[in-house]
Amino acid sequence: MSTVRDDMPTVLIAGGSGLIGGHLTRHFKDRGFRVYKLTRKPTKHGHIFWDPSQEKISTSKLAKIDVLINLAGENIGSKRWTTTRKAQILASRIESTEFLATVIGQMPNLKYYIGASGVNCYQNLSGKTFSEEDAYGSDFLATVVKEWEAAHQRVLSQVPGSVLRISMVLSRHGGSLQLMKQPIYWGLGAAVGPGTQSSPWVHIDDLCRLVLFAYDQRIEGTYNVLGANATNIEMTTRLAKWLKRPLFMPNIPAIVLRFLLGERAILVLADLKASNQKVKDTGFTFKYTSLDSAFKSFFKRG
Repeated sequence: MSTVRDDMPTVLIAGGSGLIGGHLTRHFKDRGFRVYKLTRKPTKHGHIFWDPSQEKISTSKLAKIDVLINLAGENIGSKRWTTTRKAQILASRIESTEFLATVIGQMPNLKYYIGASGVNCYQNLSGKTFSEEDAYGSDFLATVVKEWEAAHQRVLSQVPGSVLRISMVLSRHGGSLQLMKQPIYWGLGAAVGPGTQSSPWVHIDDLCRLVLFAYDQRIEGTYNVLGANATNIEMTTRLAKWLKRPLFMPNIPAIVLRFLLGERAILVLADLKASNQKVKDTGFTFKYTSLDSAFKSFFKRG
């Protein structure tokens, strides 16, 4: 059982109620950190009220904060990308980050900032492995990342820190893996589109370990966060193996995905490979660098 220690830093997480925030809270508490979360509906001890759209925040605990983690933002995959939804996705990231930039002055003990971002900021271009020095793409997701990272820089002009371009997060509970598991479990799993399109991915534990490593080492800059890249067919077949389910359905055509999901289909149809060399050069080591190692941690029995 984790015990908060008075001599350990205090962490404040914006967007801490989601999949990453929940895991990250446990990792910090296991180290003895005190963790607070910003929320519009504070209901528990450790919750701090804020409403960035109204530029409101409870300031009583801000002087205690040593580390600020910004994960705030609407889920990009949960709803169809209507014009209204796109505006919500963008505003939820930009407004919250720009508001945080205005309250940094009320955190005199703040030593480090980590801003979340997305690795899906590059061109949808087969055959190239993108590094952090490559230009942003021009589609909706790339535009969101570009503006989000510009907002992060307003915070980073006031405090040291880093921006983590997070890839598809694999976790035992929730997230993309849960969505992939369901049809495979019922024998309806299939690759989508050509199946050869690649996606970067990261194990939830590696992501949380990296956040703590970033704070410990005070790394600065922007980093792609992925354990490896995998094609859609690789991920589908390996997942079916670990679930011990047959996989015999034909690939779901891209046109069907676009009809069902609209523009959001790019989340599963984009072909992207990214490099994690820059973050490894900081001295960080990913524990999970193959799908089998990741899936074993989730599904191995006995």
